[in-house]
Amino acid sequence: MRAWLRSKFWEPLLAQLKQGLSPSKLALCVALGLWIAVFPALGVTSLLCAAAALALRLNMVAIQTVNYAAYPLQFLCLFPFFRAGEWLFDAEPLRLSPSEFVALVTQHPLDAMSKFWWVTWHGAAVWALLGLLAVPALWAALKPIFERIARRQSLQTA
Repeated sequence: MRAWLRSKFWEPLLAQLKQGLSPSKLALCVALGLWIAVFPALGVTSLLCAAAALALRLNMVAIQTVNYAAYPLQFLCLFPFFRAGEWLFDAEPLRLSPSEFVALVTQHPLDAMSKFWWVTWHGAAVWALLGLLAVPALWAALKPIFERIARRQSLQTA
């Protein structure tokens, strides 16, 4: 797992720093990429990351690398977002287990979309509210780390 994270996540991000991406922009790519990666609707995070990168003039490789590496987090966060949305909107609870949900989505995607429309929107509202806090906090935490790494890299090449 450690080797996979290094080769698929860490090294591509460091390569972006070496190619001139600023530590601040890299921190923003990572923060937004992580936030978007847990969006509570399956199959749209790559498009959302691409749209964010284009709209904010961010590095596409960096944000998609984070999105790809964080993909398993989407499954871990899906039901907590659904439950939080049910609580926030005082909505009827989803009466499926995670395995039943996955079976329905994979076997009958159109039925799943119509059945889970409101559950997804409620979860997305919670996701958006969380992003208002999480993205700036992640950016602020990551920026000094990437600045330190960039300084070390510039010292090594000098």
